Amino acid sequence: MELIDQKPQHKPNHHHENHVSQITKTIQLQTNHATTNHVQSHNQTNHIISNHENHMPLNRVPNHVSAVNHANHQKSQQNHRTSPNQEWRQPEDNGRLHDESIYESGPVVNDGKHSLLQYAMLNFRQSTEKFEMLKTADGSISGSLKVIESLKSKKKGKKNKGQQDGAEWTWKEQVDLVKYSSVPIEQSLLRLDADLSALAVECFLCLMRYMGDQPLPPDMSEVKCVYTILMHCHKYELLRDEVYCQLMKQTTNNKSPNPDSCQRGWRLFSIVAAYFTCSEGLRPYLTKYLETAAYDKRRAYHGTATVCLQNLRKTVKYGGRKNVPSVEEIMAISAGRNAKRQIYRLPGGTERVINTKCTTVVQDVIEEMCNIISVRNPHEMDEFSLYCIVDGDAFTMPLARDEYILDVTTELHKNHQVFYLIFCRSVWYYSLRLDAPLYIEVVFNQIVPDYLEGLLLVLPGEHLPQEVIYDMAQIAALLHRAADMTHEPATKEIKYLLPKPALSLREPRPQQWSNMVQQAWNNVQHITVAASKAQVLEILSKWPLFGSSFFAVKRIPEGKEKGGDHILALNRHGVHFIDLVTHETLYHYPYSEVISTRKVKSEEGTLYLDMKCGNLMQQRITRLQTEQAHEISRLIRQYITMEQRTTNSQPGGIGFGMR
Repeated sequence: MELIDQKPQHKPNHHHENHVSQITKTIQLQTNHATTNHVQSHNQTNHIISNHENHMPLNRVPNHVSAVNHANHQKSQQNHRTSPNQEWRQPEDNGRLHDESIYESGPVVNDGKHSLLQYAMLNFRQSTEKFEMLKTADGSISGSLKVIESLKSKKKGKKNKGQQDGAEWTWKEQVDLVKYSSVPIEQSLLRLDADLSALAVECFLCLMRYMGDQPLPPDMSEVKCVYTILMHCHKYELLRDEVYCQLMKQTTNNKSPNPDSCQRGWRLFSIVAAYFTCSEGLRPYLTKYLETAAYDKRRAYHGTATVCLQNLRKTVKYGGRKNVPSVEEIMAISAGRNAKRQIYRLPGGTERVINTKCTTVVQDVIEEMCNIISVRNPHEMDEFSLYCIVDGDAFTMPLARDEYILDVTTELHKNHQVFYLIFCRSVWYYSLRLDAPLYIEVVFNQIVPDYLEGLLLVLPGEHLPQEVIYDMAQIAALLHRAADMTHEPATKEIKYLLPKPALSLREPRPQQWSNMVQQAWNNVQHITVAASKAQVLEILSKWPLFGSSFFAVKRIPEGKEKGGDHILALNRHGVHFIDLVTHETLYHYPYSEVISTRKVKSEEGTLYLDMKCGNLMQQRITRLQTEQAHEISRLIRQYITMEQRTTNSQPGGIGFGMR
């Protein structure tokens, strides 16, 4: 057996593994349930709930993904063919991700600390050689500055008695080391060994070629120049400080005859800052350099410098981009278009276009989408996820919150894969917001597929309790109104408004269902579409399996315990093993009793999840065979975190119902 403690690795061709719950089903509704004609809507709903003999969640995912991808294939292909001019653009104010405001600040105080010149005196190759001769007894920077000033005050050509000629070091010589150079360097700026110094010289030449200060050879392109720099920095960490110093040098007092030189230097700066951080020693100097350029609006390139500063801070926080940028991305940034119009989908078919920059991470998009649907509590935002559904993949998992969006999409575009970025709710702990229309739309279109599939039904003894029958009749009438229908639902339509397991029961009979639904219609026919959807959610929120994520698992027996196939339901009340047919709870563990989970893979490649439950006195391990071990483990951890957070704070506002 092999223990799997790390999070699943990113695989471009099969982007993530799986989550068989609301997530992969919700997009069905955008192609199968949201229509303008109710009869057509019923027919499409019938497509969702066909196959009455089998309502196992494991088999729904491939069919669902196929339906989604088939319905959206042409639109996605059009997105793939969109030209760079259409995809990439300067971001408008209303398309800016809200987190960028944290980078705005006032002017930087020019206090003389952490200047590039100061760093160069301590670390540049030529500076350190001179500095060894001139430093004072205590080796202080202030002492060396005084020595330089004293040398500067001497008359030109006059030698100081008792000093070697090499020690006659002028301030101009030192400043020239950190200013733009019109000729390539012959060795690295920093003190690197011979091999790295040669690569540093190559990087500097690529920088000059990209900036237009050196001609491009026939076998070289601007994109290749960028790739060369990125690949060298990726392979040799010591080169990153060197490249940053080169970029600062070439954007300082740039006197190039090429009018675009400095601008292109700053744009390349922004690309590098999106990928690599620098050493702790260089960071305050690099940050000060960028802040000085970004916050002074009198400077010609303060806008691009601001982008560089944002990118660097994102890189420090999230680790930087992992995949090389596409040719289109480099060309777009080189042309000043640093935001891509990326489509994100909501359950129900709604699309949102967000200007996605090279450093936009999943967390940024989740926060932006949550604000759109009126979710502004940071803890409540944790309940939402961004999923990438890839054509041909049966399983999916949410993207990691620190994952860069363009790392994901660039790789998928490169492999010519059709994909959709879906925003939806993955954890159900906080109460429903039934006062926000778009929020209602999102949650409604996630819940209804589970309801029509029958996953929310509990059938004790394979019979429907009377109160559940009443709820179902009410919901059927509300679903009819939610489709913006104004006529009474006909008998042939009603069967598409009921959960499919209910249709195979002996009681109630079809005519009884028709009578109850039509009677319920009299009470709801005059309410709005939005109100009908809110009422559906309000009714279902009182059901025990509402807000559950469902997984097909095989419980491995231990001792006298019975194993077998179950549906695993995770919700705010804990871990439930429910019967395949009746959905009655067979085993239940509150999260306070879940001690740990771990993924285990057998030599044959079978994936298991070991769940340790109990207390300090008595513990037991339940082993589950499932291909969704990673997602189950992730959800359990998230529910435990939310429960502990709530226990340690005010419990108000938690629980399903109206808010």
